Amino acid sequence: MTKQRFDDQHTPSYGSYVEGELIAHETSEWQDIKIVQTETHGKVMLIDDVLMLSEDTHHVYHEHMVHLPLACIEIPKSVLVIGGGDGGTVNELVKYDGLERIVLAELDEAVVRVSQETLPDLTSGLKDPRVEIRIGDGAAYLAEQTDAFDAIIIDSTDVCEESAGVQENANPLIEPPFYEAIKKAIRPGGVTCQMLGSPTFYPTGMEMMYHRLADLFTHFKPFLMPTPFYISGDWGGGIFSDDNDLTPRFAHVSPEKLIYFNADIAKGALALPNSVRKMMK
Repeated sequence: MTKQRFDDQHTPSYGSYVEGELIAHETSEWQDIKIVQTETHGKVMLIDDVLMLSEDTHHVYHEHMVHLPLACIEIPKSVLVIGGGDGGTVNELVKYDGLERIVLAELDEAVVRVSQETLPDLTSGLKDPRVEIRIGDGAAYLAEQTDAFDAIIIDSTDVCEESAGVQENANPLIEPPFYEAIKKAIRPGGVTCQMLGSPTFYPTGMEMMYHRLADLFTHFKPFLMPTPFYISGDWGGGIFSDDNDLTPRFAHVSPEKLIYFNADIAKGALALPNSVRKMMK
């Protein structure tokens, strides 16, 4: 293995790095994509030199983003994923026998293609016949939908204002027209899930998102999940709805199919430390 070092500089005074063999590298119209083979953590994906996932830990993030919102829905039939071109979120969704339609709306064709070429296990769910892959602007696709989805999962790059680099393409995903489109596209009782960022490194952006979503939707619950390879070790997300009380009480997938997530984890993710509770006030 010919090793190289790839730095992920989070702030001017803090960063991390990945060391391994660069096995795929492509600069698309939108971003720079690298896949690095490491000795101890499998393949790692970096986008614009920000670590997106590792083969050995991605399941924690992907399982939270899928199974927490869907645990709040009694009979989910259709799900839209905005972003998520690496296939990890779709890979969790195909575990639901009752789902009839899964739409992946990914801006960058290169992310899907490079992931399929280098991460076959992670992208295996994209071959499921219920999956539709739509390359293009996910927000524009969403705006065309009416009463179409039981759940919407926004698996984009960072949305918080304090995030740098990769967040530029995701900015439309935090504007009021985007959330109005969600209200139109989602079915009664539906739930949306969105990644929000690090409460430790991006508290101003997190607070902004908390209050924005709480003001726009009748029900909003932030959650935290451990993310071993992300900055600060934990990451924040939010589930929101106008007519679902966001209580995770439905188990649609056998625990044997999941590596990390279960009913107790769902409850724990919604339990917030005092510092995050203060953001909500």
